[in-house]
Amino acid sequence: MIPKRYPASSSRHLGVLGESIAADFLKEKGYFIREKNFRCKIGEIDLIADRNEYLVFVEVKSRYAGKMNISPLISMTKAKCKKLRILGELYLVQKKLLKRQPRFDVIGISFQDKEHYTLEHIKNAF
Repeated sequence: MIPKRYPASSSRHLGVLGESIAADFLKEKGYFIREKNFRCKIGEIDLIADRNEYLVFVEVKSRYAGKMNISPLISMTKAKCKKLRILGELYLVQKKLLKRQPRFDVIGISFQDKEHYTLEHIKNAF
């Protein structure tokens, strides 16, 4: 977990802010962000990045921690994981990247208040 300072203006913009923080975090770690918010009829992938031999599909979960400080990662259900796998396969076919090794990561960002957050990155989450 990495505690940081970053302004969170309102809960309405929390998802967009979380994706921006996650993209910056991945870039700092040497990832190349290929796409943000890849959308199709069945859903969306928040971030798609290149890292070594992997094409990394990243789901970003953001929330205010509140008094209970519950991780946003708890909202990753089996159904959401299955949908992301399907979306990843669709992306690989659509972009003709079938020889790339896919990996599915999850980044959870918990905002303690409007300026402080904690980031958790789970590689190969499912």
